[in-house]
Amino acid sequence: MMHMEITPKISIIVPVYNMEKYLRQCVDSILAQTFKDFELLLVNDGSKDSSPQICDDYAVVDSRVKVIHKENSGQADSRNIAIGMAKAPLIGFVDSDDWIDPDMYEILYRAMVENDADISICGHYLSYVGDEKTSCQGGLVKVYEGSQALQMIIDDREIKSYLVDKLYKKEMITDLLPKSYYYEDYATLFKWFAGASRVAICNSPMYHYRQRQGSTDHDSDPRKKYHFFLAEQERYNYLTENNIFPEQHRKFASKVVRTGLREIKHIVRNSSESVYASDCIDAIRHQIFKYKPITISDIGLLRKILLWCLEKYPNMYFKIIGCTRTRSAGKSSKREFYD
Repeated sequence: MMHMEITPKISIIVPVYNMEKYLRQCVDSILAQTFKDFELLLVNDGSKDSSPQICDDYAVVDSRVKVIHKENSGQADSRNIAIGMAKAPLIGFVDSDDWIDPDMYEILYRAMVENDADISICGHYLSYVGDEKTSCQGGLVKVYEGSQALQMIIDDREIKSYLVDKLYKKEMITDLLPKSYYYEDYATLFKWFAGASRVAICNSPMYHYRQRQGSTDHDSDPRKKYHFFLAEQERYNYLTENNIFPEQHRKFASKVVRTGLREIKHIVRNSSESVYASDCIDAIRHQIFKYKPITISDIGLLRKILLWCLEKYPNMYFKIIGCTRTRSAGKSSKREFYD
């Protein structure tokens, strides 16, 4: 008698690297979902701690858990491999140091089906290690046309560029995540939205996004600053090459320039001792001038002056942005010297 393998409705992908401290909380929260029809793909990315054994232990007790062991090649590659192996028509992502509410995938699935959406989204909590306070970021209960949702994620309003806290039709994942690249979600996720016809946003925060010291969002590594600049460039290139929102192309170019100036500032102020600092600054500096002419109305007078100074008198520029740290250190203001 032939055994018929049943296709799950959702494939949940969790890349794992040295997360023994948080992994059980993550996996337990997924297995406790009120929505039961899923497979869980745990991708062990060459962990050196007990994470591989923890993954295997879960696979023994729950047949929905599939474990993939591989050599270390980064989070993006782990996700890409799992996307290729996923059997379900819908895909969700959870980071191995985060956890989710028991009804998250049931609500996301229902929102997608009832509204004929290609992507559904819930809100999330920002949970800080060492500080039990949480802050909630959740949108309204609404359904948006694809172009509206794309504009919102590009503008970083209501829809954030996180792979997690969302459910996707697998057919939306047209571009895989770039390997060896920080902020791969920022550089890629908007492309998935570009192919969506409808996007449903749930009102409740159900994803707990753990903020750890040393995570991508809280790290002064100059390579991460440079990669964020590259991600902004990738957005500009994709949107202009595909003629998406053509009336906003100048705005997109100015955002690349503002991002480059900001990331150089952060490297100079916070990472100048790093062996990578000089190379990252030079790389941004040589690429940022591709976006000229940028007018004062595009980036403001101060940024325009700083951009000119960066091009003509870089040493003076570094002194200017370095000394502004002491000026603003004792003040609490809404804006820094420039953002």
